[in-house]
Amino acid sequence: MNNKMVAMIVSAVMLMISAVSAFAGDSRDNKMVATVQLPLVQCWYNGQVAYYIQTEASDQSVAESQGVNFVPRLVNTIDAGAVDDIFVVTNFTQGNVIPSAPIPAGPGNMDPEYSPLWQVSTVTWNQGTTPHLLRSEQEVLAAETAGQVTIMQTNIVVNCPVIFTPEGGLLPTAKIKINHGKDN
Repeated sequence: MNNKMVAMIVSAVMLMISAVSAFAGDSRDNKMVATVQLPLVQCWYNGQVAYYIQTEASDQSVAESQGVNFVPRLVNTIDAGAVDDIFVVTNFTQGNVIPSAPIPAGPGNMDPEYSPLWQVSTVTWNQGTTPHLLRSEQEVLAAETAGQVTIMQTNIVVNCPVIFTPEGGLLPTAKIKINHGKDN
């Protein structure tokens, strides 16, 4: 290997180290210099609008439709008891319904039932009923008891960390930016 080639390799390595350092942040002050934008998904929690982000799904077609990572092993979290329900209405347009959330959002969460791993339960309005907005787990279960909806638990697990509820607030490290339909 000649000196010119060694110099090129050293330069390339130094450039990579510089790029990694810029992405990871300065280790002396541990400040993050990179940010990410992910779409927020509006849902319902205890009768109020809440928001989560979706990053993975155990079902390939769900992963494709949501544009998230396909992670087949997420299904193993069902038997481990690490999931909570998420109710997805199939034949009426509305946000999903979640039964738990971090209260407060962040490291002080006191809800031992909260998990960002959700086992999908489909909620289908039965024929002859008038669909209406379901805003809480209690409303979903009451509609089932009244014979208005059929709930079917699937083996699909999605990873959807909740980042905001009115009761729990906003995840301390999160910022929500609303664009009002603009792509900027």
